Amino acid sequence: MNVKVTIVAIAFLLLGQAHADNLIYIDQVGSSATININQDGSGNRVGSSTTDSASDGATTTMDIDQVGSSNVIDYDIAGDDADITINQQGSSNESTLTIGTSAGSDGVNYTENISGDSNDITTNVGTTSATEDATITLDITGDSNTVTVNENSTAASITDKITDIDISGSTNTVTATKSGAAQHDTTINHTGSTSTISVTQSGAEDSTVDMTTNGSSSSVTITVSD
Repeated sequence: MNVKVTIVAIAFLLLGQAHADNLIYIDQVGSSATININQDGSGNRVGSSTTDSASDGATTTMDIDQVGSSNVIDYDIAGDDADITINQQGSSNESTLTIGTSAGSDGVNYTENISGDSNDITTNVGTTSATEDATITLDITGDSNTVTVNENSTAASITDKITDIDISGSTNTVTATKSGAAQHDTTINHTGSTSTISVTQSGAEDSTVDMTTNGSSSSVTITVSD
């Protein structure tokens, strides 16, 4: 099954104020889906307030772009070889992407680009089902952002279970937790002051944490166990 969905939701200006509140809910099943979502304005949402949007099937390609403030993304991905990109530009936005919880998801590539302040970014990988070879790339610019990565998956090799976080700004909080068998590989490049960074990795195989931080008065905690 081939599915292609393109959605554009635009909030127009009225009397000098932005009005939006566009809601997009997707429940997609089948392989080779291509989903593009563009939302412009404030108060927009992908996924309802009670139920996440969901895609279940192999080879899903998805791109979600939100420009504005107080926007929300709640999305669940199940299936192998997914290629997911999320872009949020603005402040007080939220995104929660859950990969491989309802069913295993092998070979997933997930990229998120965030620009703005006071955003809340959460990535959950393989928390209840077998998931392998997940690559997570997060690029965040702004202040007072909260970034949480919870990954419980396996890896076929040392290069197949990678989390790469680049974050620039002050008073940011980063929490990266990796568990499950096989290689744990986390890279964090941080620039800014008064941030809090915590990395916890546990499992049966090797762990690698590569961290660079440039700025004053930040707190860094790294815990690694077999």
